[in-house]
Amino acid sequence: MGPHEKKPTNWRAWITGILIALVVVVCLQNSAKVEVEVLFATFNAPLIIVLAVFTLIGMLIGYIGPVYRRHRREEKRAGQELEKRG
Repeated sequence: MGPHEKKPTNWRAWITGILIALVVVVCLQNSAKVEVEVLFATFNAPLIIVLAVFTLIGMLIGYIGPVYRRHRREEKRAGQELEKRG
């Protein structure tokens, strides 16, 4: 690359970094104890823990959803290819 060529900006990395920073700031500013009701159980926990746990659950769902869909799509394509051959 020459001195005047610019590398493309990695927007996904920037957005991910900003969102992580935002989650950290919100978690750190909300450390009061809260009462959380989940189905029929009630828990007392610091809000920072509740926010962190549900952020991790959201990240897990955001990761598993596309992986699951991709897997299903690949299974469907493999089944269609077997039908064409048979």
